Amino acid sequence: MISIQFTSGSVKFRLKDNKSNKETPILFDYSFGRGNRLKYSTGYKTSVKNWDSKNQKIRAISTITNRDEINNKLKEIELRFIKEVSNLDENEKIDKIILKSIFDEIIGKKIIAKKDKITFLQYADNFVDSQSNNAITASSMKLAPVTVRSYKQTIEKLKDFNKENKYSLDFDTIDMNFYYSFVSFLEEKEFSLNTIGKHIKNINALMNRATEDEVNTNLKYKHRDFKRVSEKTVSIYLTAKEIDDIYNLDLSYNLEWQKARDIFLIGYYTGQRVSDYNGLTRKNIKTFDNQEVFEIYQKKTKKVVYIPVHHRIKKIMKTRYKGNLPPKLPAPLLNEYLKEIGAKAEINEKVNTQITKGGIIKKETVLKSEIIGTHTARRSFCTNAYLSKMPVIDIMALSGHTTEREFYNYIKVTPQERAVKIADTAFFK
Repeated sequence: MISIQFTSGSVKFRLKDNKSNKETPILFDYSFGRGNRLKYSTGYKTSVKNWDSKNQKIRAISTITNRDEINNKLKEIELRFIKEVSNLDENEKIDKIILKSIFDEIIGKKIIAKKDKITFLQYADNFVDSQSNNAITASSMKLAPVTVRSYKQTIEKLKDFNKENKYSLDFDTIDMNFYYSFVSFLEEKEFSLNTIGKHIKNINALMNRATEDEVNTNLKYKHRDFKRVSEKTVSIYLTAKEIDDIYNLDLSYNLEWQKARDIFLIGYYTGQRVSDYNGLTRKNIKTFDNQEVFEIYQKKTKKVVYIPVHHRIKKIMKTRYKGNLPPKLPAPLLNEYLKEIGAKAEINEKVNTQITKGGIIKKETVLKSEIIGTHTARRSFCTNAYLSKMPVIDIMALSGHTTEREFYNYIKVTPQERAVKIADTAFFK
């Protein structure tokens, strides 16, 4: 491909890094007048060995099945850009904003007018739509389908988070507070560490693109701790005594704390995820054979479960909420209050934690109350129910675990506690 010269300037294609050991972006390079130059990414990548720098195209290598398609697209970009620039007046031909808008339109990038404010979620939706549907960005110019699908999954989780927590998610609210709340939200949903890390990575990528497109100016997402999680938060459970201590706390002086405590206890006595127990109402209580039970549709499993209404929940409803259940609280607030409540209940057992940074394992000791969260309710139910000798199959029917292996990985039982439980079986009597 020979560079085309015309009165306004010249177009070339070159690699971003000619010494790269891995694939590097192919850049569109436009020079017009002394000292005036524009460089934009075409959206393509290739390795140095596969690039013909003299002819500015992908080499004719049989293993590169889409080389002709890529080379044709590069040629198309070049010819369309030259044509559009040739139609400009002399002042417009040196206006970088106009030149950039021509290039963006050619490669299919949506142009967002400065006057039209776009939210983060709108931008994210527009981005994946353009990757999925725009004809000029077909093949290698756009992200791989699996990457687009991953972005869509992240956007859906962000929408769920925004709706459940009333977070008003936008460019300017994506900061460390958002990071911790979103990670906690995903942990409540029991997503794996790798999945949580994937979503954080995708958010970073979307924010980077929005920043490059001059739609975003908030750089708090570049904080060194706003990154893919490398270790899961230490999981704890509360003993039956610690649950009693929380239940017996007098929190009448702080109604928000009292409400948070009561919601947590509902989570404990139902064994549900926070998305299922935070917001239950009187309508969820049914009566079968004179026994009151919760009828709960589990959002994750898409199943309906029935759980007896514990006598302590009945007392909470009668004494504090006129026969109703406590109103829903935003999950971030609930997590914050629970740590304060744990401290008031003097749940001061020391817990060892560790995190790997730069290949070095750093250990830290914290108080158990400092890491209590909404997820602690369900884990405590499963563990204490197991230790009380409730049949595992019955616990799983309530909690929503689908396999015993998953259940045993979830509960927090020490080898000593398991030995004591086994010792009480008929075999050892």
